[in-house]
Amino acid sequence: MSRLGNRNVALIAFAVLSAFVPCFNGVAVCDDTSESLDAEPLASSQVKMLSSSTPEPRQPNMITGVPIAPPASLPAEKLPQYRIELPRHTEADASFADGQIQFAITHPDLLTQIGRPLRVKAKVQVDGQPFSEVRSAYATSVQNVEQPPLMEQLSDLVEAVASASESDADETEAASEDGNEENGNAEDESEEDETAEDTDDEDAEDATPPISPATVAPYRMTTAPDETMRRFAEATGEDLTDLESNWLLSHWTLGPPLLVVHPYFQSFRSDQRPAFDVLDRDRDGTVSQQELLQSVESFHKCDANRDEVVDAMELANAADNLKDPAHIPLSNGPLLWLPDDLIGVQESDPLLYELVRSLDEDQDGTVSESEVNDWSVQAADIEVSINFSTASPESARVDVVRIGKEVSANVVPTTNANGIDVAFETVTVRLCGVQESPSPEFAKAMSGQVSLGAIVDGYPLLPNLDPNDDGRFTIRELRNLEQLLRTFDRDGDQSITRLEAASPIRVCIGLGPTAHRELANVRDTSQPKTSPSVTAPEWFQRMDRNLDNDLSRREFPGTDEQFRSLDVDGDELIDAGEAQTFEQVSE
Repeated sequence: MSRLGNRNVALIAFAVLSAFVPCFNGVAVCDDTSESLDAEPLASSQVKMLSSSTPEPRQPNMITGVPIAPPASLPAEKLPQYRIELPRHTEADASFADGQIQFAITHPDLLTQIGRPLRVKAKVQVDGQPFSEVRSAYATSVQNVEQPPLMEQLSDLVEAVASASESDADETEAASEDGNEENGNAEDESEEDETAEDTDDEDAEDATPPISPATVAPYRMTTAPDETMRRFAEATGEDLTDLESNWLLSHWTLGPPLLVVHPYFQSFRSDQRPAFDVLDRDRDGTVSQQELLQSVESFHKCDANRDEVVDAMELANAADNLKDPAHIPLSNGPLLWLPDDLIGVQESDPLLYELVRSLDEDQDGTVSESEVNDWSVQAADIEVSINFSTASPESARVDVVRIGKEVSANVVPTTNANGIDVAFETVTVRLCGVQESPSPEFAKAMSGQVSLGAIVDGYPLLPNLDPNDDGRFTIRELRNLEQLLRTFDRDGDQSITRLEAASPIRVCIGLGPTAHRELANVRDTSQPKTSPSVTAPEWFQRMDRNLDNDLSRREFPGTDEQFRSLDVDGDELIDAGEAQTFEQVSE
């Protein structure tokens, strides 16, 4: 087949594949966004560094003889946590002009407060360049690969085979002529050569025939973008165009420039509130003043193994036992929407339509493209700027640049690179950025791909009640439980309602497919340790059965008098420092 024929076959196959991929129409972006996103930030936070997630190579099962499965090659197989919905290739370059991303948040509490979806615009840069430009540059770099010598090798092989055939034919003819001349002498020499021929036949049987080396390497599947480009160029016999390289990156290797976390990921733990359920003894949806006074007792009742430490699993099990088994939590629909997702939502699907009803200006029961365009060009409620860095990760920042005039919110940066909190009246939106720890391999493979996700975090009380974020509530920590709970009482009525204990919304933008890794875990609220750790004596460690770094009277095997002598501060606990002091005095 000719090169043109090969190219047509490849393009037809791509066209058939793309017919099964949803297409989206482009939506206009506000023209004045770039100016506001370059303004002085209202709050700033570091981008969080994640450890590398390179999977270890798996080995086949030698016992059962089951071969190992081939590596995932298509984006939907490699990234099941994300929506692999691809725009039409003719619109790929204009989707994220200047590295800007626009999306909507539709949370019931936000819809009640502002009466419409929350508009968020983010400007994402990688090493000082818009991520869309980094993506284009990467596509150009992987398409400029050298033409492989495989086709040339095949041509040389065909010529060599043809030459060998001609040579063999000439030798056969020459051997035939010589054989006719020697027939007369063959009879005289037959007796003399009989013994030599028998010896030669035996040597020929023992000799191993020569094996020609392989001329073409065995075919192997590939997941590398550059190798995929090389093979496509080899199959078509022509250099890749920008359109083809971007299409291959989006459909066959890395996935689209923007990866969006699946909707099912957005609310899988939104209804988890074990601490609140345990504290709300009368099941009226409010932790009253009396229930606050009984909070430590309520937690102690969850200590199933009676080790004087209440862990998160014991709280969760106790809360599950209090739930009505017939109760099925209602779905609130998607939380995060791209502009293209809003187009075409109809009243016939009430779960979706009620979330975006405010965008249907003509109230015809369908959100049209023009209505979404009108919504998109308006000023954003939250404008964010994220600057990733592959060379100096300490300089990577997340900035909240602007809060819209139509909303009222407080902007507060968190600690430990956990992001920035935008606190509305009834719900808080936490914005954060993540990327993998940089390395030479990481910088070389930087494709400018960005991931985006949002989640209703669940566990509205638990992370704030556990200061060291270890999932355990010790005797010493439970002494501060009531005081920590009262910080949720925003109106000062000595009780905590469900609205006051609302789960925050976490929005994460990551460099590469990293957003799902950050959102998979409950938010981190741990504070940096200020006091140095103390190494306890060996006898203390043996007695500390629950590993809380304290000895209670139950754990201490001595007398009451001995316990009081070791408990210098009289708090009814012997800590590691008091045990170490006793050792030093004894010596």
